[in-house]
Amino acid sequence: MKIKKINFNNVLKYLAIGFVCLILANAKISGLSPFLFAFYFACLFVGIDEKIVAVLTLLSGVATNVSLENFLVVLTVVAVGLIVFYIHRFAKKKIHLLTNIFSYIIGLVTYMYYYHTEFKQLIFYILLGLICLFVYTIVLQVMLLRKNCFKLTLDESICFMFAVASIGVGLAPVVILNVHLYRFILMLIILVCVAIGSPALTYSLTLSFAFGVSLYSFSLLPVAEFVILALLAGVFSLPNRWKITFMVVLTDVFIQYFFFRQDIEILYQLAPILLSCIVFVCIPKKSLNRLADLVYVKKSEMSSRNLINTTRKNIKKRMSELSNVFMDMKQIHLNMVKRELTKDELVAMLIREVMATCCKDCLDKNRCTRSLGTDNKSNLTTLVEIAVTKGKLTLLDIPSSLSNRCAKVNHLIGLINRLSDEYRQYKNIMADVNNVKILMADQMGAVSRLLLDLGDEIDTNVRFDIARENKIISRLLSQNIQCREVLLYTEKNEDLSAVLIIKSENAYNPMIEKVLSETLKCQMQIVKVSPLEESDFNSVHLRKRSKYDCVFGLASCNQAGNDECGDCHSIVRLNGDKFLLALCDGMGTGKNANKMSAMTLGLIENFYKVGFDNDIIIDSVNKLLSINNQESYSTLDVCLLDLEKEIADFIKVGAPFGLIKREANIEVVEGGALPIGALDNISPAVYKTTISTKDIVIMATDGIIDAFETTENLVEYVSRQATNNPQTIAEAILNEALSLNDMSAKDDMTVLVARTYLKNQ
Repeated sequence: MKIKKINFNNVLKYLAIGFVCLILANAKISGLSPFLFAFYFACLFVGIDEKIVAVLTLLSGVATNVSLENFLVVLTVVAVGLIVFYIHRFAKKKIHLLTNIFSYIIGLVTYMYYYHTEFKQLIFYILLGLICLFVYTIVLQVMLLRKNCFKLTLDESICFMFAVASIGVGLAPVVILNVHLYRFILMLIILVCVAIGSPALTYSLTLSFAFGVSLYSFSLLPVAEFVILALLAGVFSLPNRWKITFMVVLTDVFIQYFFFRQDIEILYQLAPILLSCIVFVCIPKKSLNRLADLVYVKKSEMSSRNLINTTRKNIKKRMSELSNVFMDMKQIHLNMVKRELTKDELVAMLIREVMATCCKDCLDKNRCTRSLGTDNKSNLTTLVEIAVTKGKLTLLDIPSSLSNRCAKVNHLIGLINRLSDEYRQYKNIMADVNNVKILMADQMGAVSRLLLDLGDEIDTNVRFDIARENKIISRLLSQNIQCREVLLYTEKNEDLSAVLIIKSENAYNPMIEKVLSETLKCQMQIVKVSPLEESDFNSVHLRKRSKYDCVFGLASCNQAGNDECGDCHSIVRLNGDKFLLALCDGMGTGKNANKMSAMTLGLIENFYKVGFDNDIIIDSVNKLLSINNQESYSTLDVCLLDLEKEIADFIKVGAPFGLIKREANIEVVEGGALPIGALDNISPAVYKTTISTKDIVIMATDGIIDAFETTENLVEYVSRQATNNPQTIAEAILNEALSLNDMSAKDDMTVLVARTYLKNQ
């Protein structure tokens, strides 16, 4: 049988809860004690183990007042809380804050029956209890979720001070051997807070705790005494702890002797102060340092956030260095490109090869040289030039002066033709090799520029907003959304982004967007939710909601008799508010055309996703396809929509015209250039225009355009379409194209339609 390991953190947590229950059960203001019951319902609401809390509440409530009436009152409160809790657990729902409030009021039925003496007093009791319930809920949520009670908003700080005051009310009547326990605890708190260097925390805890004691005794003397001690400890907060304790004890002796008591009771007042000083001196320095880390969490966070900016600058530097490496590699590849021989150099090289191969061992070599002289070389030059120019040398091209004397004419013709053919093959191979080298050089240059651009984006300090982070956490907690951490930051483009660490079950709660939008005064939207490793929390990423959006429509059909369409399309959302719309029509139809289109479009998509420039993308894809020995041609029709800047970039490579349907007119975007892969170098037709809401972009392949025959026919048909639905428009254009061809597609047909619109903010 396995024995479970004891979790000492849980043991300490429930011991602390038990101590608080006991103190709150003892807390009374004008004979009213709603503190324990409010704390019990707050514990159930935040998810603390219901069985343990119920037992601790029952024991604490009975221990402070051993009577049948009090036992029934406490038992009723505990029972109502458990019933409501288990009903919600069975229904798999979290307890709502209003439900918790009503449960608390219902739990007081027995109290009202036994202790109802005056209506006004009962109302005051219930109102005080509701305030305590709200305060304890906030305090427990902060402590359990953030593991740090010092990173607080103003509202949370007030709640913590109220909670500490209620602890002071409960500790005020506790006397052990004529010694007030609160004097020991409060003095120890003051000394520890001073030692870790937190004046604000020292004075706030002192005031709230001492005020709670004063509420019990209806005397402000404890407030005056401990405020003086806190001020003195803060003034004399020297590195040596003995000196602090000496000044505190000496001051309290002075206060007690001259202002409060001058009899034997002064010893009972000084004893807890002296004991707290002794305990304080014995606290290990490591423990104080750990407390200091909690207090200075904001300072710690600023250090980590400054580290983020430092890291970004280091990354920028590394990217710049890496960019230089790629630029050097580009130059090396360009230097490796072999220069093509000029015609004169080629002719001279082939003549040397002919003379070395054919004429060297010829028996008539000397006779030809004596008879022809320089004309011999001139004749060979003419023959080689003919072979290089025409591609083939024939017997008719041989001059009579050479044919009458040369006995190896046929051998000479065959040799020249073979050499010229071999050079052409070599030239094609070298052209492909050079294209590969140029392509690699272009890619390395593009990567170099891309790294520099990324470095420029990173080389800007990220600005954080800690004040609003705390406010967001507080508001999310008030909506019962468990949020452990919030990070707000603004980058170079001034767009506000947020990362929240949210309990997994709350990660998709629509209140998250609402709370951030109201707090940050701009519309925020969730863009990514990812689970954290070994945790039941999720990382929720939000960014400023885009002002515009886009809807699309697509319609296509295969050429009659083909199972696959040779056209391919792409609709991809790039970074920010940018969309890539693309149509690719591979040469031919059917499976092969589809394969070519898909390959071309896949390259285009990946290049754009990385962030390469248009020129680099088109040129690189063209070179990759032109290297292929097979004829691989594709028309490409690309539209880049930048919704934020309201700009549309059209890039057409062998693609037909496109249309932009505006409210007033229809604009024609002309096509142009040869298809991709047709030549080593192409110049795409590029067109830039503005685009506004309700504008409709229409892109189509050759099958559609050819069916309408003329631009005017398609423009006239589109102008008659009254609908703004992109899908309806795409289907209508396709159906009309089919009807113009007797409902038989003579080519693959594809229509892509996009419409921009303004979002509701």
